[in-house]
Amino acid sequence: MGKYRIVVVDERLLCVIHPGQKTSAEILRGSILRGAIRTEGSIEIVGARIRIASERDFDDFRIVVDGYKNDPDYIFQRNS
Repeated sequence: MGKYRIVVVDERLLCVIHPGQKTSAEILRGSILRGAIRTEGSIEIVGARIRIASERDFDDFRIVVDGYKNDPDYIFQRNS
């Protein structure tokens, strides 16, 4: 089994990309203030600006990071 990547899409959405998936991501939280139109479900990410999320992004999107930090199957930038 592969790893789940936690990413920020177009600086508007915090998403998870499932192992083996290359064209879509599941939305964890969207920011309407940043211009998100959808805040739940899945989105196509082809052509989107994507970067690996940081722990700060979890705070910014108001998602508790602890469960993800304790699971080695999730990839994101962890604070040292």
